[in-house]
Amino acid sequence: MSKIRRSFAVVPAAVAALVLGSVPGFAQSAVSAPRASSAGSAVSADDAPPLLNRKGEAEGEEEAGFDKLRDAYFWSRLLSGDDSLSVAQAAKLRLRASQQASRIDATDTRGKARGGTWATQGPNPIVQVVRTSNTFAAMAGRIGALVIRRNGTIILGAAQGGVWTYAPGAGVNGTWRSRTRSTDTQAVGALALAPSNDRIVYMGSGEGSLSGDSYYGDGIYRSADGGKTWTHVSSAFTGQAVTDIVVDPRHPNHLFASTVRGRGGAHRTTSPTDRAYGVSRSNDGGRTWTLLKGTKDELHGATDLVMDPQHPDVLWASFWGDGIYRSTDSGRTWKSALGDLPEGNFVEGGTRFSLGLSHPADARTATVYAGFDYFDAQDTYHPAQIWKTTSNGTTWTLATGSTTGADSPTDYCGTQCFYDNEVKPDPDDPNTVYALGSYGYDDSPQSGGVYR
Repeated sequence: MSKIRRSFAVVPAAVAALVLGSVPGFAQSAVSAPRASSAGSAVSADDAPPLLNRKGEAEGEEEAGFDKLRDAYFWSRLLSGDDSLSVAQAAKLRLRASQQASRIDATDTRGKARGGTWATQGPNPIVQVVRTSNTFAAMAGRIGALVIRRNGTIILGAAQGGVWTYAPGAGVNGTWRSRTRSTDTQAVGALALAPSNDRIVYMGSGEGSLSGDSYYGDGIYRSADGGKTWTHVSSAFTGQAVTDIVVDPRHPNHLFASTVRGRGGAHRTTSPTDRAYGVSRSNDGGRTWTLLKGTKDELHGATDLVMDPQHPDVLWASFWGDGIYRSTDSGRTWKSALGDLPEGNFVEGGTRFSLGLSHPADARTATVYAGFDYFDAQDTYHPAQIWKTTSNGTTWTLATGSTTGADSPTDYCGTQCFYDNEVKPDPDDPNTVYALGSYGYDDSPQSGGVYR
């Protein structure tokens, strides 16, 4: 594709008009819904499915040649042509686009701070063709991270919309305020408050949801005023996506981050990166980082990271398509915590182990939950269940409860457990657990999404 823009510089106007006139037809090229892997195959779950009709293929040489020209012209408008863009250049161009977009008149998003009945507050979603059905549907943005300060301030990170705050006590008529319009990236994957001083907030850029359009970031940001202003303190994870950040309750400058691969571009290409994906530690407020456990394989990054608040040297991490690990020495060494969980071929289907930990001050041990689906050694698929351990991962018990009925969380994340999968217990009550997965829009009545 490197010569496309140059070659089309000499295309006659009549031909260019013909090509442009055909672009809507091109836009109707369909893509198939994600398919389950065939028996014996080992593939990673992703949401970049194969095309139903490969581009450039048509009956007859003349039609095939025309399709290729049309396709080339289309992509030449989106790609960089002869001069490849570096990550830094791409970030600057995205910033310029963001600044131009910020000058467009828009209505502030308003909504309830928390609690009560949920109601749509706008802005209206964008209607576009969705991949799974190849039909038009209203699509809204998604949230990458959210934390709440002790004074009630809500700090929200949008997947591609930057960081926003909502003032405490604002009620229904409050206003969300954008706080990162000038940053080089708007992709947010993680937010974390420092327990000892919640005016200090960390943001990990790059959306870590493992979707095909989870855009990569450019490192770590830090706020010292409760999320109002931000400083880019490290570019160590440029090209990656941050999935979690945990902060030592004993020291606000001691933190850990987990990362996976980041995507970018119309072809959903994994961004190049110089660092391994995995778990890293910083002792200076996010400025410098040391890799603790990592991999260069983009299919095995660290999807989840939790810290025991009563014993901050104890960390739990899960790696995509791999397993669950536990460290008792601040990440210096790690041991498998799969214990007696079912054995599986976790690479197939890209099993993601969603982790949640609760350890109240009066509890003897931590309670850890893990939610995941998997294929077994016989290639049989097992829908998602929720498991629980109070023995540091030595033994696990099934915590799903009823496996039937509308209130059953079995299969709560459907075919997208690598993406729609969060299990979080109440930090003060380990018996209260929330599981977030896929919502059953086609159920009657509609159900699912969040279980308690």
